[in-house]
Amino acid sequence: MSQHRSENGSWEPVERKVQLAGNSTFVVSLPKEWALAQELESGMSMHLYPHEDRVVASAETIPDQDRSATVDAAAVDDETVLRRVRSAYVVGRDRITIVGADGLGQEARRALDRVVGRLVGVEIVEDAGERIVVQDLLDVDDVSLPQTLVQARQLALEMHADALEALVRDDEELARRVIDRDDEVDRLFAFVSRGFHCGLEDVHEINRLGTDRASAFRDYRIARQLERVADHAERIATVAVAQSGPPADGIGDSIETVGADARRPLELALTEEGDRADDAIEDALVAIEELDRRLSESDDPDAYRYGTVLESLRRTGAIAGNVLEVTSESRIGP
Repeated sequence: MSQHRSENGSWEPVERKVQLAGNSTFVVSLPKEWALAQELESGMSMHLYPHEDRVVASAETIPDQDRSATVDAAAVDDETVLRRVRSAYVVGRDRITIVGADGLGQEARRALDRVVGRLVGVEIVEDAGERIVVQDLLDVDDVSLPQTLVQARQLALEMHADALEALVRDDEELARRVIDRDDEVDRLFAFVSRGFHCGLEDVHEINRLGTDRASAFRDYRIARQLERVADHAERIATVAVAQSGPPADGIGDSIETVGADARRPLELALTEEGDRADDAIEDALVAIEELDRRLSESDDPDAYRYGTVLESLRRTGAIAGNVLEVTSESRIGP
């Protein structure tokens, strides 16, 4: 392929054949004009990095990215400090230093301990009063974004089913366990998000994670939807705690059945059964509307609370549609 500048002045790709020089070396020639335009000179070293379906060539070594962040606790309120620490983790910072930490109150420090404790792979490694350091201690070889997604999927679906069971059986203990487990799904999502952002910034990191950018983005998008499923499960469990007693005869069983109908398209979408998922979404919405009409005519004292439950079930169906969109895109490919 001959090489030339495009209309906007940039250089188009250059195609060259790999040739054998001697018995043990492959060589690739570069057009002199093109090479000089890239600031390459005779005798320079080239560094080659395997990456997905291509080879990345660089005239300099590609260093590991400096993934550190500093949060000035003296410049913002305590809640902002906690939010920035978590955000720094999510976008892939390995070392987070909080300066001005001597201004944090005891409650804020306890909250910081809780925030860090809920994040995968990081710990507070230094607490010197004015300075607190949060460090990533996880060996990247132990990281698996697909496996983390599997865990998030299993937990979110279990929470959804348990929340509805707690509601129907008026089981406050089970409902509170569902509420407590929402933090774990948040933790898994943050970990997937962290891996995805690290891979965007660092060619080394995406290779070490054993995935590629497209797959990591897909996992990130699905994990985000699973986090929302867990949030709705928590909301249903909160209704189970607040209700005055079990649902009236017939209402409870219907809620549980419709809940399973709402969860079914999500399960199908996650297993990439697109056609069946589409049909299941429509069936679930019809069942939800029918139960909504029944609740409007019910004399159950908690019927108004169950409207919140039905809205969460509607949103679960919408989430299934979002997941289906992601999995359909992955089947089509670029």
